[in-house]
Amino acid sequence: MARDGAGSAGEAIDWLLRAAPRPAPSRAEWEHCGGGLTALLAGVAWDAVQTSLTLGIEAVDTLRYAGVAGPALCRADCGVVLVLVPVGTAATWHPTGGAVALGAGRRLLVPYPGQSFGADYWLIPPDGSGFLTDPGLLRTALRRAAALYAAAAW
Repeated sequence: MARDGAGSAGEAIDWLLRAAPRPAPSRAEWEHCGGGLTALLAGVAWDAVQTSLTLGIEAVDTLRYAGVAGPALCRADCGVVLVLVPVGTAATWHPTGGAVALGAGRRLLVPYPGQSFGADYWLIPPDGSGFLTDPGLLRTALRRAAALYAAAAW
């Protein structure tokens, strides 16, 4: 299912803060750190699939061009991409090309929507609509990315 529309920046912030252990301090952390990072919990509003930077960027671009990519962030200093997927994905995800799912209880450092903080930035910022990447489509995109890089190395 493709995205129908985008919400406002305020809606994106409110949506993300649903996953904050304490929303008010998390909002303040973003605002007082000039759009810095705050810790949010997976398993509340979304789970996340973490993959390598190379495969993640390729897979997210494939999904973006198809109009089916939800929020995804890059943690370049850690060499990973995190794609937000529906809650419950972590319970059924089987590692694909090293991609692992992060579910309930996992803390993620998340930059302010639409801004970067050092090496942490949104590849696709949340829009507040709640749209998330379908895990099956993500798995297919990751497999294609892995095949592409394997062919290039050959």
